[in-house]
Amino acid sequence: MTRAGREPAEDVKRRLVAACQEVGLTVASARMHLIKSAKARLVHVEANVTGWSHDIPTLSILAMVKQTGDWPESVDIRCIGSNENPTTLTGPWMKGRSAVPFGELIEQLQETLKERDVVIAATESGVAGPYRFERSVWEHVDLLGYL
Repeated sequence: MTRAGREPAEDVKRRLVAACQEVGLTVASARMHLIKSAKARLVHVEANVTGWSHDIPTLSILAMVKQTGDWPESVDIRCIGSNENPTTLTGPWMKGRSAVPFGELIEQLQETLKERDVVIAATESGVAGPYRFERSVWEHVDLLGYL
């Protein structure tokens, strides 16, 4: 399965990159990973808001492209609701956009970025989370606590 599904996965990767750019994000990386056991390629795009200077990206989008070459029906969007260095804090991280229909990608990215601004403002003004929205919840997660 070295080549099967590669061209459609490249197309998906280009579309995810274009979507990030369309909503004003700067793409930090766009990669594909072959997952032989799933007979698929994982497309992983990382993007940042303007002025982001940290190693961990502001936002990530993941999509699986099967060996058949069919485009994924949905993508997984992940985002941090802080301007601080993500390696030194526990969130808040967005949950709830793990199955975004591909056709709603731009709209959902725009909503994610608007929610992120609200979460940052709430955090800075001392309002404790979790922060609930129509399609997502942003809450503090201790990523190091899982080790």
